[in-house]
Amino acid sequence: MNQSIHRATEKWISVSAPGGMARQVFVDVFDATEHAWKRVGTFADRAAAEKEMTALKIKGTLSRVIQQSFCPTGR
Repeated sequence: MNQSIHRATEKWISVSAPGGMARQVFVDVFDATEHAWKRVGTFADRAAAEKEMTALKIKGTLSRVIQQSFCPTGR
């Protein structure tokens, strides 16, 4: 298990779950009015995310797939 020390309390805290964390794959679309990427979906596997991204691109929406293999709150 990965661990990190919390400096304020000097106690050990867990930063990963037993067995690891499932990969998370996200689909974002670009919001031209706010000039920012917006999350539109979370998927368990990349193939499903790419299928969604392809459907969005066919509709003319700028989209992207982002795959994370770490816990965003654990960095």
